[in-house]
Amino acid sequence: MKKIIGIASAVALLLVAGIPAFCQQQVAFKLLAGLTWMQGDDYNPGVLGAYRLAKDTSDSLAGGYGQLSGGWSSQAEIVNYWGSHFGVGIGGGYYRMTGASGVTGTASVPDPTYQFSSVYTPKISVIPLFINLHYRLQVTARIGVDVFAGPVFQVAQYGFRREATSSLNSLSELETFNASDTALGLQGGLTYGFRIVRGITLIAEGFYRSGKVSNIKGNWFLNSTTSSGTVTASSSAYYLWSYDFTSGGTVYPQIGYFDANGPAGQGVNNPRKAGLNLSGPAVMIGFKFGI
Repeated sequence: MKKIIGIASAVALLLVAGIPAFCQQQVAFKLLAGLTWMQGDDYNPGVLGAYRLAKDTSDSLAGGYGQLSGGWSSQAEIVNYWGSHFGVGIGGGYYRMTGASGVTGTASVPDPTYQFSSVYTPKISVIPLFINLHYRLQVTARIGVDVFAGPVFQVAQYGFRREATSSLNSLSELETFNASDTALGLQGGLTYGFRIVRGITLIAEGFYRSGKVSNIKGNWFLNSTTSSGTVTASSSAYYLWSYDFTSGGTVYPQIGYFDANGPAGQGVNNPRKAGLNLSGPAVMIGFKFGI
């Protein structure tokens, strides 16, 4: 989190400091907010597999595990234009995806019947930093379009929290994992603008951004309490893993947090260090100040 805050502060200072230097040229300052989506990659199949496994091995099950898919986002950009068409922009933003979801149910293997619950709370926070090449075209006196593309560097923080309870052996369990990583990709899109008054334009923007983090290493913690006592474990060198778990002839994709050796045991196959695909579209609205 400190790393992300530091980078965000540096970008903000860069944007503010850059305004006076650009003002002597053709400059535009954009502020936008909207929605961003991501593919999720290994996380989403893993939680769907965990739900299917719980459903197939329970007498009854309610609820479900949510996927990493979309969330609110915002960004700012300074664009310096040369001539009537071409420009270069520099900017940064922030988007976040989170949400708690879980299941409750009953099972009778082993006997007797018992109740259980499990709640997953994933969270991913990302700061994208980008440079865009712009091409603008004034359609009418008030309406204009701007096509842009360029590289994007993303600083991502991933967190996960699992809370589980069971009447079997009076289980109460908490597991957490937190990690930071970076991704380099590309983005490109289109901005549609409608000038309200001189110097202020209402804009709508849509674009696609690519990037993926892998080999995700972070801090892991587990506290498990049963009728036999409490076990606590932690590590600063755990990884997010993806693997297949076979039960009753059915293969269930899974995710989990393990050391560098990965998951092992009966039914575990194809273990590999997981990745999170940040690629996806974004749509935003906001204002452009300046030309």
